[in-house]
Amino acid sequence: MAMTRVDLHCRSTASAVAKLGVQRALGLPECATPPEEVYELARRRGMDFVTITDHDTIAGALAIAELPGTFVSEELTASFRGESQQVHVLCLGITPDDHGRLQERRHDVEAVAEYLHDRGIACALAHPFFAVAAPLEPRHRRRLAQLFPIWEVRNGARDAELNAPAAIYVETQGGIGIGGTDDHAGIDIGRTWSETPAAATPEAFLAHVRAGRVRARGDHGSAARWAHNAMALAVRALGRGEDGAAPDPKAVLAMVERVLGDAEARGGAAGGDLGPEDARALLRAWLDALELDLHDGDLIAFLQRDDFSHAALQRRARRIHERRLEAAVGSLAGAAGRFGRGEPDAESALGGAALELFEACIPAVPYAPAAAFLGREKRLARRREHEPARVALIADGVGGMHGVTHTLGQVRMRGVPGFDVEVVGTDPHVDRRLPAVAELEIPLYAELEVGVPGLPDVVDALAEGRYDLVHVCAPGPAGVAAAAGARMLGLPVTGSYHTELAAYAQLRSGDPRIVLAVHMALSAFYGRCDLVLSPSRSADARLADLGVEPGRVLRWDRGVDASRFTPARRRPRDDARVDVLYAGRLSREKGVDRLADAFACARRRDPRLHLVLAGGGPEEGRLRTRLGAHATFLGRQRGDELAATYASADVFLLCSATDTFGQVVLEAQASGLPVVAVAAGGPAELIADGRTGLLCPADPDALGAAVAGVAA
Repeated sequence: MAMTRVDLHCRSTASAVAKLGVQRALGLPECATPPEEVYELARRRGMDFVTITDHDTIAGALAIAELPGTFVSEELTASFRGESQQVHVLCLGITPDDHGRLQERRHDVEAVAEYLHDRGIACALAHPFFAVAAPLEPRHRRRLAQLFPIWEVRNGARDAELNAPAAIYVETQGGIGIGGTDDHAGIDIGRTWSETPAAATPEAFLAHVRAGRVRARGDHGSAARWAHNAMALAVRALGRGEDGAAPDPKAVLAMVERVLGDAEARGGAAGGDLGPEDARALLRAWLDALELDLHDGDLIAFLQRDDFSHAALQRRARRIHERRLEAAVGSLAGAAGRFGRGEPDAESALGGAALELFEACIPAVPYAPAAAFLGREKRLARRREHEPARVALIADGVGGMHGVTHTLGQVRMRGVPGFDVEVVGTDPHVDRRLPAVAELEIPLYAELEVGVPGLPDVVDALAEGRYDLVHVCAPGPAGVAAAAGARMLGLPVTGSYHTELAAYAQLRSGDPRIVLAVHMALSAFYGRCDLVLSPSRSADARLADLGVEPGRVLRWDRGVDASRFTPARRRPRDDARVDVLYAGRLSREKGVDRLADAFACARRRDPRLHLVLAGGGPEEGRLRTRLGAHATFLGRQRGDELAATYASADVFLLCSATDTFGQVVLEAQASGLPVVAVAAGGPAELIADGRTGLLCPADPDALGAAVAGVAA
């Protein structure tokens, strides 16, 4: 059966003044496709009739009105009288006189609907669930369903999930659904359309539409389609320009932030501090990265090809991004190692590696804000009343043996009242796993490797997860990428401070340049968080040193499972040995050299003492040699086995001066052990000196004397 096809939603250069913030942010027009090209492309794609729906103008449609098979239309911006809510109404098959009268009524959507229906003009509500201005409330949509029985249910600029609510609403309310590309760049015209029974004239086609003999057909939108349209629009408006300077990383970041910050705004000043050459430089770099030897017109023709696939080009960009990111991570690790060894050209190597890292992200740059823009809409569309807030808790190196792992394990097992928390990261021990492009060994945290995710994977995960909040645990690769992705999505970011990385840098390198670099990185990471959760007063002070205002710091209290860590798990013993327990990583930053010295001092006073170490780490071999038969190494322990080890010891010794909290102190106390610890950091706040333990200076003799005193 013969059918008639028309793309009922596309624009031309007549929509020259951008209203949507995405275009205004970079000083781009709403559309830059000549009306004649709209006509030619629609015809080439099999559209039987052609119309143009420019925003609040019919100039584009009139420019092709003399061509066969055309009719005049516009996309009218109409307001609810006395309210800030606006909608877009596709007014199809109108006259210049109709246009003028509709513009007179645009401040009252009720009057617009009355005019259209009185004159038998086919009309449809465009993208009904998109917030043109203020978000629509249910009462607005109920009234719109009464005013406009025809809704756009397949919009080519939005993906299937965003189009679904309109389709479901029309289906359940007995309405009529149409489709159109909502094309801004002149590449997708005719790839989404409305289909009716055969019609010999535009009037007959529109009569089928009004009668409900119409179906929406063709492609839904996607982040890739959105990104490619943005690139094509930039080419049309600005051109690629001659080969010149590479894009400035600061300018690229400013572009992304402006696009996302102003994405949903309508009106306001256009972008001014970013010049056309910034956009051209990014476009050239993107085309070069994808190995597309295309110039201005060539890119448009490439995207218009009938065999072109948005998804295929995005996959190509992602593969190149991941390959280059893996190489850049390797360069960065090598440069960091050279810097740590104090090699003369190390700083230059670090700068080169940082530039390589930026260039590795260029192929992914257009897709990240596109996914974030659509993700914002999805989050708004999915929001339901009385549901707990969803939190993406981003963690690096979850499989490592450290306090963060324990805390996250408790969060996953017990949950957080009032919140739906998902742990997200590259490790196996998470709720939502991100693919790792490469593995990076943390330079100052020996034996700890973290996965490096691709930027699109992070943004996609956050956009698809309908999260209300992103919580980043550390400035690792996943944490940094997620913080950037959250800002793209307009999500609040909470950070948590777990590890004294600057102190670790001082202990491991002794190089003030490295300490300063770590300090600056931590300051930038936590400084951009909306709130920071701190485990102790000492951590509060450290955050203040990093420039985080006290008003943005909140306490994250911890606890232990007293049914697991209890003296009741003590194993019976019949010897006179006094076991001194240490639990944690065997690493320099945990004070294990001080631990060995303190134990030696204590044992000289009391030969009954024996050191028991639960945990592993880079210093284990050296400690075995040093402590000999006077120590037992149990390796890493968890769960009931670890709880029994605590309960079966006699004294707990912690010689770290860098712990932000000291979870092991609580576990030892719950197990009935007296604790001897350095009077610094979090442990100093967990021990009532002389009652629940002893606090000492970071001096092996003082710590050893305290242990011997308790043993006596």
